[in-house]
Amino acid sequence: MQLSRKLATGALTLVSVATMSSLASPAGAAQPAPKAEKPVEITLTAVPDVGAQCGGDWKRAVGVPLRWKKITSNCSTWGSPSYKAAYQWKAERGAPCIKVKGFQNGREKWFNAGCGRSGQIRNVPWGNVAAKKAIQVKGASLFRWR
Repeated sequence: MQLSRKLATGALTLVSVATMSSLASPAGAAQPAPKAEKPVEITLTAVPDVGAQCGGDWKRAVGVPLRWKKITSNCSTWGSPSYKAAYQWKAERGAPCIKVKGFQNGREKWFNAGCGRSGQIRNVPWGNVAAKKAIQVKGASLFRWR
């Protein structure tokens, strides 16, 4: 389980204040009797699983007319020697033309996926590459892809 940034910062601040207060009094000074302190309550919050955000989530995108626009996923795909990628899209407005990123012999290559309000392409060569999925879109459109 990972600690959130706020929790880690709070713990570091607490330790720093305790250290500074113990160093602040002179060496021969009388120390006050320690007070009974309340236990510190720490609440751990779950950090969202990155895999859940990447797996099958639809990403929103916008296409522009007359030119190709590249759109990249936030998540990496870890391939294997025989891995094939799959892409899918659904337009809410417009009918975009789509190209998808794949790899041949370890080199990036763009494959035509077609045009239309919806579609998919499977078996896009990927291979033993770790990279982010990406599409290129042409045509005025508002759509989702994965």
